[in-house]
Amino acid sequence: MEKTLHIQNSEYKLKSSLFTIISYKNTFGTELFSDISVLDQLSQHNNLSALSTVIDVIFKITYILHKPFTKSSYDEFLQEFDFTILSNTIELETIATTIAELLGTIKEGNSAKK
Repeated sequence: MEKTLHIQNSEYKLKSSLFTIISYKNTFGTELFSDISVLDQLSQHNNLSALSTVIDVIFKITYILHKPFTKSSYDEFLQEFDFTILSNTIELETIATTIAELLGTIKEGNSAKK
């Protein structure tokens, strides 16, 4: 599945496939769905450490989904964003929803979990 994400006046094409799981493990050394389960656990906590981990995982997943369309490294990808992304809840929610749609954890255009 493919989707286009608009973040900070830039367009990012994202694609999910079975290779997404392998690419994530090869790039970051952790399991994609294990990191997603960490997000679920951290959503119950409200502290700065949890927020940092959530942001880290969200942008790792976004990068992996964008990777078929770029030659940029993860560091280069992150440098495309400025700090205002962290305070823009609408853009962060859009990123999270798009990830969930691409990975099949929610249906497109619906916030109900599968």
